[in-house]
Amino acid sequence: MRKSGKWMVLLDERILELFSEKEDEFMSPSEIAGHNRIPYSSQYVGERCRKLANHGLLLAVGNGIYTVTDDGLAYLEGEYDAAGNGIKGSGESKTGENMDEA
Repeated sequence: MRKSGKWMVLLDERILELFSEKEDEFMSPSEIAGHNRIPYSSQYVGERCRKLANHGLLLAVGNGIYTVTDDGLAYLEGEYDAAGNGIKGSGESKTGENMDEA
């Protein structure tokens, strides 16, 4: 059973699942949003990718490109507690956004 954090939304799981299923190791938010299972704008997908990266489940490799981390794959297997782990920093982003909220 997956242990999602309060900060997570359903789209976060779909994004991680897509990375685990695709042969492409790296994807941009626009590529993710173009998938038929992702009925959201590339802007919103980008926001969620940044949130997942802030929590260590995705890695931003540069130029808006992301890849899934070992923790992201462990989350999908139910071996990672996103509610209690993976928060990088103090719980707030540089913009003052509380990282524990969706």
